[in-house]
Amino acid sequence: MRIAIVGLGTSGATLACLLADAGIDVTVVEQADDPRPVGAGLWLQELGQQVLDRLDLLTPLRAVSRPVRRVHMTARGRTIVDLGYDALPGSKPALGVRRGDLFALLLSEVRRRGVPLRLGVPVTGVRPTPSGIAVETAHGDLGSFDLVVGADGSRSAVRRSMNVTSRDRPYAYGALWAVVEDPDGSSTDTLFQGLGADTSTYLGVLPTGRSSASLFWSVHTRDLQVRAGDLDAWRAVAAPYAGPHTGLLDRVTELLPASYRDVVVRSPFRVEGRCGAVLVGDSAHAMSPQLGVGTSLALADAWTLGHALAGDADLPRALATYARRRAAHVRWYQWTTRLMMPAFQSDLHPVAWPRDHLARPLTRTPGVAPVLVGVLCGDRTTPFTRWHLPDGA
Repeated sequence: MRIAIVGLGTSGATLACLLADAGIDVTVVEQADDPRPVGAGLWLQELGQQVLDRLDLLTPLRAVSRPVRRVHMTARGRTIVDLGYDALPGSKPALGVRRGDLFALLLSEVRRRGVPLRLGVPVTGVRPTPSGIAVETAHGDLGSFDLVVGADGSRSAVRRSMNVTSRDRPYAYGALWAVVEDPDGSSTDTLFQGLGADTSTYLGVLPTGRSSASLFWSVHTRDLQVRAGDLDAWRAVAAPYAGPHTGLLDRVTELLPASYRDVVVRSPFRVEGRCGAVLVGDSAHAMSPQLGVGTSLALADAWTLGHALAGDADLPRALATYARRRAAHVRWYQWTTRLMMPAFQSDLHPVAWPRDHLARPLTRTPGVAPVLVGVLCGDRTTPFTRWHLPDGA
């Protein structure tokens, strides 16, 4: 079997390692000439850590990351959520990770395995041919493969050409973000969110790596570029939301825009004869980062697909197994994220009052905190049932 993976992000690089370890002929195609990490820090949940542990990457990643043990949320300076991972016995804290550290580890492993990398090749789509699935580029077909994996993000060209999309909507709100030095560790071990009086404004601070922090400022997408250009004005507006982190605002030298999409597919794969195309990560199920599980879901996709392909030589059956195993898990987080968004990033401002007045008593209700922490761990299919990596270990 010859497999092409389009995209050298987290899911693409992880899957390349898994397939190479299984002795499968795999090539990675990446549009960047010199691929680098893009975006702010990651909130890596327990599920994602399990996958990296199986690649022997968790220990080196922990060495350069910071545990995130609590979520602290305020509204107009008043605490409305103070939730620790220790509320769920046996759960592991998340990790605040620099994207560059995770990317460097995965890229090193891809290269150590000798996986061919085709860099500087923007893929425009895929299509079936008599010899397999062709990878299309602006300069002609790159070649034909038994399987093409779309790991090319929320605006996936592979997904578009597969014609499997049932929902692809941009969220009205995105974020301005920055990664700043935090040598004193003022962000400690806590994800902080300072909310405003409505549902459109908040400031998030995530411990990132050993000595830095990521800042997120919620903003309507129409203002992503406008507000990014005036740092002094932004600091004055953001300061009342920063709580104990006002000092970090002065370290911001640039604000970068991030926009999000809500993507649902009818099926994450298509089969043409004995060949096919399949989607992983944001290509298959992009969503808002509100719950911080996007990276963990992408890693779970990569592990599940790799396990299915290595364990079944019948490609259509292996792809069907992958889709079946991922369906309930992905669906749960898509709906949970979609239901949460109006309370934090929307124009439904009346929702702010019940959010601010009910969150604290709700999280203190017996039995609620463990359920909420379970959702954060990234491995739920319902509030009370868990998803497990497919080999059962």
